[in-house]
Amino acid sequence: MTHVLDLIDQLARAEAELRTRRFLAPCVPGVRLRVRIDGLVHAFTPNPPRYAGWGLFQPIDSKRAQLVQRPDEALTRRYLEHLPEVRFHVVRQAKGKAWWAMPLSAEGFRRRHGRDGPIVVHLCKGVAAFETVRARFDGASFWFDSIDAFADPVVAEKLRVAFAEGKEIDDLLLTGVTPELVDAYVWASLWEVEQQKKSLEGSLVHALKIGGGKLVTYRDTDTHLVVEWRDRQGRRHSSAIQKNALQVQSAGAVCLQGRDDDFDLASLVGVMDEAPQYLIDLLED
Repeated sequence: MTHVLDLIDQLARAEAELRTRRFLAPCVPGVRLRVRIDGLVHAFTPNPPRYAGWGLFQPIDSKRAQLVQRPDEALTRRYLEHLPEVRFHVVRQAKGKAWWAMPLSAEGFRRRHGRDGPIVVHLCKGVAAFETVRARFDGASFWFDSIDAFADPVVAEKLRVAFAEGKEIDDLLLTGVTPELVDAYVWASLWEVEQQKKSLEGSLVHALKIGGGKLVTYRDTDTHLVVEWRDRQGRRHSSAIQKNALQVQSAGAVCLQGRDDDFDLASLVGVMDEAPQYLIDLLED
C-alpha cells in the first residue's frame, strides 16, 4: 500500500514540475503538440487552438499547453538542425501555411519513408510553386526549413509560367526538368482539372437545388454540357447547358418556343415541373 501511495505522490510531483517547464514546438491547427520530457512523450492541445507557427509553450495541465511567446529564428534553427532533412518540390498550397510537395528523389523517399508523394510540408513561408525546399522530419510530420539555395530558380519560374498558360508537360523542353519535377507538374495539372470538375459539379447541384431538382450526372462536350437531372416529381430530363453561365442551350423534352436561352438551369426546373406528364412522355418518345 505504501508503495502505491509513493508512486501516486511521485506522479503528482512530476506533473507539478511539468507545468513549470517551457518547450519549443511547431504548431498547426487540429494537431496536438508532442514533446519528450525525461524520456516520456507528452501530448498537449495548444491554446490558442487555431495558432499556426512556432511557439514556446508551457503546460497548463496534463492535457493543455499555453503559448507563451514566439521564438526567434536562431532557436527554431537549432531545433530543426537536430532533425533529418528531406528535400521537396513544392507543388501547390494546401490549408493555411502548408504546401503539397513531391520528394526530390522519389525512389530514395520511398525506401526511407515507405510512401510516395505528394506530401504535406507544414509552416512554409515565402515559397512558390515548383520551387525546391528543405524540410525536416520529426517522425510524424514534415516541417519547412528553407528554400534550397542550390536549386535553379529559372526552371521553377518557367514551369509556373507554363502551368499558368495551361501547357501540357509534353510540350515543355526545359533543361533541368527531372522526372520528379515532371511528376510534380502532372500532379498539379490533374489536381487543377479535378478542382474544376468539383466546382462545376457544385454549381450544377446548386442551380438544380434552387428549383427543387437533383443532379443525376453530366458530361462535358466540346461546346456544351449535357446535364441529366430529375425534377421534384422524380421525372428524368436531359438538357444541353452552356458552360459559362449555365444558360439553357436546349431544354430537351419541353419546347420553350425558341426562348431556351432566356432560361438558366435553375429556372428550367420550374418549367419542367409545370409540364404535364403526358407531354413529356410524348416528346421523349
